[in-house]
Amino acid sequence: MVKKLFDIALAAVCQTSYETNWDFFSAFNNDCKQRMLEFFTSHDLITSQQCKRLFSSPQFGANLTEINFYLSDQLTDSVLAALVLSPAKFLRRIAIVECDNVTDDGIQIVTIGQSQLRMLELRNLRAITSEALKCIQAPHLAAVDVSGCAKITSDGIFYLVNQNPNIRCLYLNHCRGLDDQALYDIAHCIGEKLHILELDFLPNMVDPARSLHKLSQRCPNLNQLSLCNFFESTESSSSDENDEETEPPARIEGAALDYVDLCGNYFTILPELPPTVRTIRLSATGGEDMPDLIAKLAELPALVNIHLELIAPGKDWRSIENINEFLCCIIPKFGNIITRLHVHVQELRDDALCLITRNLPYLVHLSLDVRHTNLTYLQRYFCGGHASPGARLQSLRLSKLRVSYRLLFAIGRCAASLTDLETTHMNAVDDRFLRLLADNCKELRAVNFNGCKWVTDKGLAALARNGSLKEVRIRGTGCSDTSIYNLAQFCPELEWIAHADFSGRPKFSDEALTCLRNSCVQRVIC
Repeated sequence: MVKKLFDIALAAVCQTSYETNWDFFSAFNNDCKQRMLEFFTSHDLITSQQCKRLFSSPQFGANLTEINFYLSDQLTDSVLAALVLSPAKFLRRIAIVECDNVTDDGIQIVTIGQSQLRMLELRNLRAITSEALKCIQAPHLAAVDVSGCAKITSDGIFYLVNQNPNIRCLYLNHCRGLDDQALYDIAHCIGEKLHILELDFLPNMVDPARSLHKLSQRCPNLNQLSLCNFFESTESSSSDENDEETEPPARIEGAALDYVDLCGNYFTILPELPPTVRTIRLSATGGEDMPDLIAKLAELPALVNIHLELIAPGKDWRSIENINEFLCCIIPKFGNIITRLHVHVQELRDDALCLITRNLPYLVHLSLDVRHTNLTYLQRYFCGGHASPGARLQSLRLSKLRVSYRLLFAIGRCAASLTDLETTHMNAVDDRFLRLLADNCKELRAVNFNGCKWVTDKGLAALARNGSLKEVRIRGTGCSDTSIYNLAQFCPELEWIAHADFSGRPKFSDEALTCLRNSCVQRVIC
């Protein structure tokens, strides 16, 4: 893959000298202006004299329909104010992500009067509070994401949903300042319109089960519901009260609910779900009530997709047995609809691994974080080339396994559909394996070789020449600056590289990393 001609021209324009007449660029069309803003942000040029002059031109912001800022310490309230000085208000999308110097004032400046706004994304902004949401009022606003804004309280959510009754998608992940009142306000103000809701990690919930039930009753069109670690506080609260009576299971209603994410909630008894659920994501430790779990899942007639995460709470014999028994119980019943499986346990028994490799015909994601297992079954899983069961995998993550070269070569030859590969802390992984991947796995987007000391510049160069890499993790490998220059030359869409060694010291030179940042279209997170 090579850079597009447009990207090359854009980079040349944005990096031009101070003598250039920047007033000329204020007449660019909307698409060019948006790409220029993204380039300035990605390459830390916002505070340059060119940008200050360009942003201060009323013509530049007059016809903007989108602004996107990602991970920029240079973005401030004054920069946002300069962009919206024009009286015309045409913004349809605002995305400001992980920009720590943006405050409530900046958000209010950029959102006030934007009646055409359709999507608002304010993620991981540490400084903003509920005040930032007071002035947002757009009749067509359909999607709002304030995930990671920990200072926003339920008051801010009330301002948001009360003034924007047409919100259909609401993302509140890691909004730790919210409590039960936020759920009641969401249900009352936008319940009929809501289609997607994410409520991950809310430690201030007093009665999450009751609040969620009331919410689901008032949201008949809710299609997707994410509740990662939502019920985390219920266990501690119930233990403090020392109630002898067992709490009834949580209940979720919904006439259109299709997808439910319950990851991180380790239920003894699964909540009651509506029969419309087609996809469910579950976490388990193996100590669950298996007959009840199987019965609850069997009561979902539309269920066609299970994402399963199994994590042993310890390394003791009982924890290991629980996980293995869980697999031996659930795979025979639902193996034909398990599409994603993550197993973290000290030892994986032969009977459980045999079921994984033989009875999951539609598995597309497999993650095994285990120390002891029989590699013969894994090798058979990948033997047979493109006709092998492992050939359909799109994501494969292996960690700390004592694998053989025979298994690695089988993976490299057959897993042509892989887009995401992790083989961390495995001594057998070397340049021969990477060359095999480069020849057969042309669609690889993300690779993680952390702790593989025999991975060097030669192997990574072979992967880089495919031009498809976006995420690269090579901590604790034998790669040098040569790998960075290869990525800069062949992978213009690279977005992430983890490179420091495990002591935290930089592994590559500043010159090489600067070359990489300047060569890529998007910001490269190092």
